[in-house]
Amino acid sequence: MKKGLFFFMAAFALTVVACDPEKKGGSDINWEEVTVDGFYVAGPATGSDKIRPECVMAAGFNEVDKAVREGMYEKYIVLEADKDFYLLYNDGGKKTKYGATLEEFVTPLEEVYTDNPEKVLKGKMIEGTDAPSMKVAKTGLYHIVLDINKAGDLKEPQILLLDASDFGVRGGMNSWGFTSSDPKVTEFTNDGITFTFKDQELAKNGEFKFSTGNYWKVTLDDAGKVKAEVSLAENMTLNGDNIKVEKGGLYDITLTFKLAQGAFDKSFSYTAVCTKESTAPENMYMIGAQWGNWSWDDAGVAELVPVWGAPGYFWITRYFQAGGEFKFCAVKAWNGDFGDNGNNIKIDDAGFYTILVNGNDNTFEIKPAEVYGIGNAVFAGGWDFDSAVKFQEEGEKLVITTTGAGELRLASKVVPSAAIDGVTTPNGWIDWWKTEFIFFEDGKIEYRGAGNDQARVQVEAGQKITLDFNAGTAEIGASWSWDDIDEIAGPESNTRIKGWKYNSDANTLYFLFRIDKTKIKGSSDTLDWDPYIYIGIDTDNNAETGEGGGGGTMNGCEAQVCIFPWRGTKEAPECVNGEDANGWIKAPVSGSSLGTPVVYGEITGDWCYEEVRIPRALIGATAAGTIAIDASMSWYPLGRNEITLN
Repeated sequence: MKKGLFFFMAAFALTVVACDPEKKGGSDINWEEVTVDGFYVAGPATGSDKIRPECVMAAGFNEVDKAVREGMYEKYIVLEADKDFYLLYNDGGKKTKYGATLEEFVTPLEEVYTDNPEKVLKGKMIEGTDAPSMKVAKTGLYHIVLDINKAGDLKEPQILLLDASDFGVRGGMNSWGFTSSDPKVTEFTNDGITFTFKDQELAKNGEFKFSTGNYWKVTLDDAGKVKAEVSLAENMTLNGDNIKVEKGGLYDITLTFKLAQGAFDKSFSYTAVCTKESTAPENMYMIGAQWGNWSWDDAGVAELVPVWGAPGYFWITRYFQAGGEFKFCAVKAWNGDFGDNGNNIKIDDAGFYTILVNGNDNTFEIKPAEVYGIGNAVFAGGWDFDSAVKFQEEGEKLVITTTGAGELRLASKVVPSAAIDGVTTPNGWIDWWKTEFIFFEDGKIEYRGAGNDQARVQVEAGQKITLDFNAGTAEIGASWSWDDIDEIAGPESNTRIKGWKYNSDANTLYFLFRIDKTKIKGSSDTLDWDPYIYIGIDTDNNAETGEGGGGGTMNGCEAQVCIFPWRGTKEAPECVNGEDANGWIKAPVSGSSLGTPVVYGEITGDWCYEEVRIPRALIGATAAGTIAIDASMSWYPLGRNEITLN
């Protein structure tokens, strides 16, 4: 759960202290104390001159591939300021000292360092008796990460130190922001540290983690191959599930560190004690003439959606009929129901409305609905309601058309008349991801509510999204229909492609081919071993320029597309999404593949219908006008055809 977390860090003070080159600590190591295999953190900075098993580092967990990485090690340990420490490695009796010259590393503003701390200490690992000892300028709890490059995929072995003295909580209590210990920890010792977080409000089944600072990971190398997690999850592991509480209410939470041998769960423990159980309702329902016909047993009773991070608050977007009356209740019964000063609520004018209910005091607000497509990729809008693209009314449904391909994000805009602490933004509305929803292949609208991030849905450009909130369903498809486009008959000589259609929008060329289904059997049958469709595209509509295309049947093409969609059963072609090897796009024709077309196949009656979508940007056909195309299937050409682009 990571929302809006970038490069903020409370006072961070890691200062490098130069080591005396004549005091390298190599000759006074008592190697007899090194008995356990692995890396030890040793030296006076650990609080002891002895080499202790508690100082053995844990196997490193690489956040990049979510797995333990060979040759990567991690350790949380208190280091004292201005005192030496170094690393000792025992590998089956072969014992080696490691050190580094640590330097302050300011995190660059690059994608590979997203969600990283602002500063760390880094250095190149040096092996051998003369390896320099290391120091820190401030006593505190440190997260040490090192990689000796056993995989051979880094430039060099590296070590990184992150000041972990400001451990905090993040989760439902702060919208996955960051809350420091109160009071602040000022004394650090490996014998025990306790971080305290009082009066943390969590909803029922609320979740949280412990984290070092207001970030999520720390990157070891510029290539981004090795990243360490900086949050502790359930069972005090780095890669576990969020910690979950059963009851809603106020919690006193503690995190205790005491240096121990082994994985992180050996050094950390926590408590979460509910000091005041919440009285906020967990559910909210709407009943009325339009919503269950005043019967609590009716499936038409509408369930409101919890507002993320606001116990007792709920919202709903619906199309209301004129004059219909309704009420709310936290249970499906006439027990505590409420409305407008004891009366039913009535909306005079039909239309879309969003209602926010505060179940803590049984109040509500009704406003005209505003539903948005969120994000730059799909809607060319922003990540906030002030610049996002709004759905438009189409009867009792809401519609929007995508302008690009990418990740679909949708949200209702909910604007309380008074700010809700920790929930509303400075603009006055509830942050979009707290009233977010999505739909999947089954067409059912799924609300995020008080839960975690939902699974992502990918969409293409030029698709029309239709929301039916009352039915709880959604549809996605082209903003136009093939049924509205006349078919062009294929020539009699083409016994395979019997007819075809085309269309275009600002981003995509669309073709639909009607094919004799007996001609599409795969190579397991002897018939039609090569059922490819070639599309040659003359983007400048000049047969004197370009190259041969269309499977050798046409000259003057600047681009060519090949599809071979029938790699599944012979009964029906696969329906693929561009991720699979279903063809290629070339521009120029003799060049390498620039990408794959999106292909959808369907058999109806005697015919196979094959739809092909080609990004205009890849073939250079980006402006409106006339171009020439040709298509062939297994050397049966359609012939040159001029089409007009939208």
